[in-house]
Order: sequence, then structure tokens, then C-alpha cells
Amino acid sequence: MVTIEDLTPEHFEPVARWLSKPDINRWLATEWRNRVVSSTLIAIAARNRRNRLFLIRYNAQPCGLVALANTDAADKTAMVWYVLGEEELSGRGITSEALTQLTRFCFGEMGLASVYAWIMEDNMASRSVLEKAGLREAGWIRCAASSGGRQVDRIYFDLIASEVR
Repeated sequence: MVTIEDLTPEHFEPVARWLSKPDINRWLATEWRNRVVSSTLIAIAARNRRNRLFLIRYNAQPCGLVALANTDAADKTAMVWYVLGEEELSGRGITSEALTQLTRFCFGEMGLASVYAWIMEDNMASRSVLEKAGLREAGWIRCAASSGGRQVDRIYFDLIASEVR
């Protein structure tokens, strides 16, 4: 069973540990990429009003994070992002289910009109997560991210309230 809940300080340390893993953070935005993340940085991110961080649990075990960034109340939109911190749980649909729960929260509780995400073109696992959660490819920005020492395209995905399953 997959659940999401507001991230609280007792989980800042495991989230920081997950976000410090190079095989995870290499796919993230530059503020997280290729660095060691501290629990203090997680606390700062959690206090930012444009962010909302949620712990993912699988069968009650903390295992990942789904989050909102760049939340814009006036335009009713936010960017979603996510990590599965426990590699042994990959391939079970946990992140896709957590993201589906997050989008329902965004449209139902927060009243957002649209959410979006981006991936690096060489991150096929993340493409699968987004598509399983109902997001659709919306467009590309060429050579917009650095991955493995080379410039790659960013692929954007979006979901609007009327498309939520």
C-alpha cells in the first residue's frame, strides 16, 4: 500500500540521504544535482511557501519523496518532482501511485488547474512514472540540461484537472 503524507522534520535526514545519492540526484534540477544534501537544506526547502514536500510510504516504510515546486497560486499551477530513495523497491509502481495521489491532492485540495514536470531525455524510468500517473508529453527544450557530462533535451509533461483519473 502506497501513501503520501506531509514531510515532517523527523524525516529530513533520510530524505537528505536519498537526495545525496548520485544515481538519484543526477536526474534532478541543478539545486539538487551532484551534491551532498543536508537535512538543513531539506528544512529550508520545506519552509519555502512555493514548495510542498510529501513523504512516500510503502507498507508503512518511508521510501521516497513527491514534491511540488514553483507553486503559483495566481496561475494555479505547480511543478511536480519525485524520488524513490530505496532502490530495492523500484519497479513496483510506488512512485507512479504516489504521484497520482499528489496530483489528486493538487486538483482537489489545492484547486490547481495544471501541474507539470520535466525529465532529461535519457531518463526513461522517469518517463514511465509520469505516463503511468497520467501526465502527457507537452514539449521539449533542446540542450537544456546536463546529464553525464553532455547536454541533453528536457522533455516537459503536464496534466490538467479535467484529465485526472
